[in-house]
Amino acid sequence: MIRNYFKIAWRNLWRRRGFTFINITGLSIGMTASFLMLLYVSFELSYDSFHSKADDIYRVVADIKTPSDNIEANITAWAVPPNLEKDFPEIISAVRINDLNMIVRKGDLKFKETNAIAADSSFFSVFDFELLQGSPKEVLKKQFSVVLSETTAKKYFGDQNPIGKSLKITEEGYNSIVTGVMKDFPENSHIQADIILSLTTFTQHLDKELDTRWGSYDAAAYILVNSNTDPDQLASKFPAFLEKHSGEFMKQSKMFVTLNLEPLKSLYLESTRGGTRGGSMTNVYIFSIIAIFILLIASINFINLTTARSVERAKEVGIRKVMGAEKQQLSLQFIGESIITCLLA
Repeated sequence: MIRNYFKIAWRNLWRRRGFTFINITGLSIGMTASFLMLLYVSFELSYDSFHSKADDIYRVVADIKTPSDNIEANITAWAVPPNLEKDFPEIISAVRINDLNMIVRKGDLKFKETNAIAADSSFFSVFDFELLQGSPKEVLKKQFSVVLSETTAKKYFGDQNPIGKSLKITEEGYNSIVTGVMKDFPENSHIQADIILSLTTFTQHLDKELDTRWGSYDAAAYILVNSNTDPDQLASKFPAFLEKHSGEFMKQSKMFVTLNLEPLKSLYLESTRGGTRGGSMTNVYIFSIIAIFILLIASINFINLTTARSVERAKEVGIRKVMGAEKQQLSLQFIGESIITCLLA
């Protein structure tokens, strides 16, 4: 019986091909526009959510008050993250990330890498960026260790295995060893890098006092906390932490700092502190409303065109009733036509 309904529905649609074409075209255009916008919205909302520990990762940011200005920074002092990890048992791990522009050379090849970062050895333990070669806990442990993205590894080494091979970095030409290869970062990550240099390169060689600097603000800082940690309660302990470690420095420099926590998932769309990548929650709302509005218009247009044909089909309905068709059977027939139209759209 159901097969017969769909068969008759198909015949009716084919008999009025011009009307069917207009109806399907209007509905398909509306659905396409709506789905494209909703795909964009879905992508924007997915930023940084691929990390398995995303709900427990926070960025540490600083509000800096000076005699002349109030600065809302998306970075912290170099000494803050390692000391936070030492002083607070609820913090499992802390990682610093610093953007770099550096010259990289391999033989006659020489490139200026603008999408490079320096990071602590805990980087791959906190974040779920996939390593194709190398151990997450070891690749950034030693000074002058370098991790390359898959694309960058091919750029410098072709099809050769890059592990253990060397690159010269910076104008000084420091010899660095490739310790890992990572998959290219997903587009929906606010952290992007083609090359990661171990931060121990700086803390153990190039700038040994970096871990004790409370007034130098260059690094983005992220912490991984225990799953039952209340971020507001943790942040309430930071003033005492700063007073303990840098109270005298803040008084002497007249630079008073307040530390805050921002959830990782909210950074791309909701943070107002800037950064290399950022979206707009307003745009998400606007595109969502427009997508729903277009889909609603397409649906109303479809209903109006279908209703306009009801007068033409009154005779058909009357004959079917005379032949004994019940209301439910007629409803199923017309629903069948609508389903076929929507599926074609």
